[in-house]
Amino acid sequence: MTKKRQDNEFWRRQARRYDRAIDLLNRRFDQMAIDVAAEVEGAQVLEIAAGTGLVTRRLVARAEQVVATDQSVEMLDILRARMKEIGAHNVETKIADATELPFENASFDAVVMANLIHLLPSPMQALVEAQRVLRPGGVLCIPTFCHGETALARVVSRILGVVRFPVVTRFSGDTLAMLVEDAGYSLVKHSTYSGMLPIASIVARRPS
Repeated sequence: MTKKRQDNEFWRRQARRYDRAIDLLNRRFDQMAIDVAAEVEGAQVLEIAAGTGLVTRRLVARAEQVVATDQSVEMLDILRARMKEIGAHNVETKIADATELPFENASFDAVVMANLIHLLPSPMQALVEAQRVLRPGGVLCIPTFCHGETALARVVSRILGVVRFPVVTRFSGDTLAMLVEDAGYSLVKHSTYSGMLPIASIVARRPS
């Protein structure tokens, strides 16, 4: 089995447990999602790796339209049920790979990529793809669990490794920001949400 198939199988198994795990790892996750949503007010938003819709539910309250993507059918099933429950009508879902997005150039005002980049073998490729589908001056929001931010985070990350959590890069907030800049974005904001696994939330813009 290839690594990609192994990772997809992991997320298929974890779909029903995902929300509880997020709450345990960082209890400020929802506040992060609210803050990210404020950055995309009135925008046409692409959400990459939307998972079960924990961030999506905040985005739809502020954005004009959200296209929520993921590679996991099971995750998107939960997301759709969540959107139906809250009565969100400005969201559509699509299976998509972050490194090969099925969208035209300059299709979106904003891209939200929450808790994904640390899982990818080629994070730069995902950032380049996000930039391709962003309109000039468009916003990238990339909140990410930083497995290398603190001593506690590194211990928690090692424990997660025992259950084969597919983390590839143990970012700190600073190394995440550097990667985003190296991909050609201009940094706008860098926030940190403390927790067992801290979240670094980077807001950046595609050059005009």
